[in-house]
Formats: sequence, C-alpha cells, structure tokens
Amino acid sequence: MPPFDLAALPQPLSAYFTSLDRRTLAELFTSDAVVYDEGQTLSEPQAIANWLERVETSYRPRYQVVSAQTVGSHSTVSFVVSGSFPGSPLALRQSFVTRDGKIEQLETL
Repeated sequence: MPPFDLAALPQPLSAYFTSLDRRTLAELFTSDAVVYDEGQTLSEPQAIANWLERVETSYRPRYQVVSAQTVGSHSTVSFVVSGSFPGSPLALRQSFVTRDGKIEQLETL
C-alpha cells in the first residue's frame, strides 16, 4: 500500500502530523480549542500548549498516517504512533474539527 498523501488532509492537520517539534504546535489551535485525550479535557491555550509539550517530552511520538476521512470541517485520522511508551507502536484514531484553518477540537478515540 502506498504511503498516505498528507497533502490530502486539511492544512492544520498535515502540519500537526508532520511537525518534528510538537511543542510549537499550539499555534495550530484556535483560542477556544478543546482537546480530549487520556481522560482529560483541556480547553485553555496554555493548557493545550503544556499538553503538547508533555506529550513530546514524555513520549517522543512520531506519526505515520494510514487513512483519513474528511466531511466538511470534521476529520477522522487513523495513524500509527511510535515513541517511548509501553506498547509502541500503537494504531490510534483522532477526530478533529477545524475552523478558519485551525484546530478547534481534537479527540483521541
């Protein structure tokens, strides 16, 4: 199977999955964004920035997108993530809502 074409993703998502420095990604999120991950709900820009930095520092994740479906502003992305965490690599899915070229909502499914 050929690699997934990341250019097919809405712009903030292609940047989200290709950045090698996860700590700089907070600017991809709207000022009122909400993140649902690992049982947490994060809704302040600083909380989201801290979450991105914690994920990078703790897990060093690298992503390989396998597939994606986008309908309007809603996207669901399936990917394999590898890093320094038990069970690596893992197949995961995340749901995104985008608005005005930014991520308004992210949920790890």
